[in-house]
Amino acid sequence: MKKMLLAMLAAVVLLGLCGICSAQDSAQTIVTVAFSGYDELKANLDFLGKLIGRPDLAQGAEGMLKIALMPQGEGLAGLDTKRPWGAVVQSQGPQFPIVGFVPVSDLKKLLGGLIKSGLAKDIGGGVLQIPTAAQPAYVQQKGGWAFVSITPEALKQTPADPAALLGDLPKNYDLAVRASIKNLPEPLRQQFLAGLQMGVQMAARRRPDESEDAYALRSRMTQHSIEQVVALTKELDEVLLGWKINRQGGTTYIDVTVTARPGTKAAAQFAQLSQTKTNLAGFDIPEAAVTANWAGTIGDAEAAQLKGYLSNIRAKATAGLKQQNLGEAELKTATLMLGDFMDVVQKTIENKKADAGAVLLLKPDAATLVAGSLVADGAKLQKIVQQLAAEATANEPDVAKLVKLDAEIHQDVHFHTVSVPVPDPEAVKFLGPMAKVVLGISDQAVYVAGGRDAAKTLKQVIDQSKAQPAKPVVPLKIVVAATPIAEFVAAVARKDQVKQIAAQMAVLLKQSSGRADHLTLTVSPVPNGSRTRIEVEQDLLRVLPALAPMPLPGPGGPGVPPGAAPPR
Repeated sequence: MKKMLLAMLAAVVLLGLCGICSAQDSAQTIVTVAFSGYDELKANLDFLGKLIGRPDLAQGAEGMLKIALMPQGEGLAGLDTKRPWGAVVQSQGPQFPIVGFVPVSDLKKLLGGLIKSGLAKDIGGGVLQIPTAAQPAYVQQKGGWAFVSITPEALKQTPADPAALLGDLPKNYDLAVRASIKNLPEPLRQQFLAGLQMGVQMAARRRPDESEDAYALRSRMTQHSIEQVVALTKELDEVLLGWKINRQGGTTYIDVTVTARPGTKAAAQFAQLSQTKTNLAGFDIPEAAVTANWAGTIGDAEAAQLKGYLSNIRAKATAGLKQQNLGEAELKTATLMLGDFMDVVQKTIENKKADAGAVLLLKPDAATLVAGSLVADGAKLQKIVQQLAAEATANEPDVAKLVKLDAEIHQDVHFHTVSVPVPDPEAVKFLGPMAKVVLGISDQAVYVAGGRDAAKTLKQVIDQSKAQPAKPVVPLKIVVAATPIAEFVAAVARKDQVKQIAAQMAVLLKQSSGRADHLTLTVSPVPNGSRTRIEVEQDLLRVLPALAPMPLPGPGGPGVPPGAAPPR
């Protein structure tokens, strides 16, 4: 059990790859780690324990920590439970000292059990040496802080108020790691870039089956990607990874925040995220199993890269047509249609605007998917569809029975439908005997819908979008609802094990509330940067441990359910 303390001290050092180390003016902080503190940890464990039916969770975890620190049962005396913990990595010439810090009132009381057992030895100057699996750790109290490092030299210069180095990190997150890219020493930056360049060059070697043109295109795109990475290493400011349990909101989330130095091209690109608007807001349907919206501006570099990909696809597709044994007239028509389609895609890229969305609706007896995107030349796309349908029906007359052009016009969107018999009896349950696919085209957008309620849902998306033109939105948002997915899988899964797990999850979610069951991914603007957040609501937090049991501390020991006898 005493090894748990060594793991804790190692975690302080490794998790604290951040923020404080030396008082020298020349030192630059590269990494900062912040932990919100013992009281916050205990409150979070109490919240999670009540949520998953383990009200003893916090009590059990505290008991394990007390045993690890104080085998003689002296408790956590000497630990300041209210203040945050932290650690930092700084550059001092060729050295990168790592120092962690823990708030204490009396270090020797806190580590009394280790001192009495001889594991913690005083090596002079108030520095305690504690063995770990890799190398000794050194701990020293200064004022109200215990400083931890892997070398005693790193403890000679420490700040009077290390918590100030953490800023708002402990307030905003329970655990956070912040890396300062701008403070990365130039030799280390060049070493990283050299290794990256070497690895990319090895991966970019010409393949045996690759044509000279394809290889030249791929090489240009690879070089362009390297140039972007090099620019980012010079323009980025910080990268932050943070985790928070929001007890008031009943959620937990992980943030990844990237910021650029003010005045750089990267900062200007990030600034465009705050101006994001969509004309396809109708995909946001509350009862859906999955909704997705993404919008924004395509930068010059991204547009050039996409056009390069498109050029490669066009070349491969054209070559593929020539291998299909088509007649001269057929090949000419197919090539023209392919070229027209690629022209529409290229023009859409050149407009440098992205606006798209998707929605998936699931019920035990129905599934419907709708997706749509901004398009530069809907009229040209409309002609291509008409040509394709004409060619298909000319070669296969029976296709005319399944395809219907301009089946309906709704809000200036032309609906073209394809009906396909569903041979699988199981799929008929949620698709119907005829699977219907609807292609919707307007002057500025294209939609694809499939499933039992394809046309109905597509009309709903179009109507809601028309009612909210140029709606301000975050650049990316994906929302997944667990309850409808679990109910659908439980109804249609063919494997008994999958069906059983899905059914169990659906029941548990219904017992909770069936509403706070979402997993959400968002990308949002922040000053000079962007934040990507993955958030899980409380019903999912409550259900997941029941589906994948994990050993949890309790009065009977780790993994012993409440009321059960501990193992003998």
